[in-house]
Amino acid sequence: MAGLELRRTGGLSADSLFRRITGTGLLVLGVALVGLIVAFVGYSNPLWAIQSPIDFLTSATWSTGTIDENGQVVDALYGALGALFGTAATSLIAVLFAAPIGILAAIYLVEFAPPRVSAPLTFIVELIAAIPSVVFGLWAAGDLSNRLRDTIEWWIASSFGRFIPFLSEDPESPAADSVFRAGFLLAIMILPMVVAVSREFIRSVPISLREGYIGMGATKWEVIRDVILPTARIGLIGGVLLALGRAIGETVAVTMVIGNAEGVPSSLFQPGQTVASKIASNIAEASGEIAIGSMAALGLSLFLLTTMISLAVRVLIRRFAFTGGRA
Repeated sequence: MAGLELRRTGGLSADSLFRRITGTGLLVLGVALVGLIVAFVGYSNPLWAIQSPIDFLTSATWSTGTIDENGQVVDALYGALGALFGTAATSLIAVLFAAPIGILAAIYLVEFAPPRVSAPLTFIVELIAAIPSVVFGLWAAGDLSNRLRDTIEWWIASSFGRFIPFLSEDPESPAADSVFRAGFLLAIMILPMVVAVSREFIRSVPISLREGYIGMGATKWEVIRDVILPTARIGLIGGVLLALGRAIGETVAVTMVIGNAEGVPSSLFQPGQTVASKIASNIAEASGEIAIGSMAALGLSLFLLTTMISLAVRVLIRRFAFTGGRA
């Protein structure tokens, strides 16, 4: 009895030590996050001295101004609307392409592909996910961009451009880079994440549910539609939103194909910019407190956008949990 009590005491001591270690790690992470936010707010303060955050978020003009005879910067105006629009547009395009293809591919790998086929395909998906983004950017800038311009972009512009100005394109002189191409490239980059996450959640659906529904006379399609997708929907949504967050933060590959043009483009087939690409393109030339503050303000806006997506993931998870959704 004494030995059992000693083991319990030792176990509690080990649990307490482990809890303190993990708690310390979480505390360090929280302090680092708060420190990062405080640093960015501090760096951006000189910008707020000349314009308000509302003007920064709603203006599409980016002008560094001029220096007067007293050495002061005048007529400077920094607007993040163009970059925020490019970030939202490229990310949305990426998800519109990657989400359905990725979920369908995951369904095929789990439900239809034999092991001799699913194993190599899964390996290929993981291999694509490991390719550096700069390699994707080089491929897109050298070959993919021209192919997209002459095929998918041309078809969308010729089919819908007459009715939707935002999808129009000049057939005589198509742009060398565009928001659409950056979004399509992001779709390719986030597709492995969608496939991998969706595959794991589809595999987690209990076999008993599948067999029970088949035993009632359901077809394979009905099992997928009525059992697998509703049961795994919370994981599928989470995987898509995680991929969306990945697309929002991508920098190098997007910078190489989006064109980095100022302002809000009149068409998705025109050059634009994202928050990440604008920071990467301008940080080396930023000099002075206001210019550096504008870069920090862009970082804060990107952080705010990713935070909103993370909160959306949690809200969706809780919503499905309360309505009976299961992962």
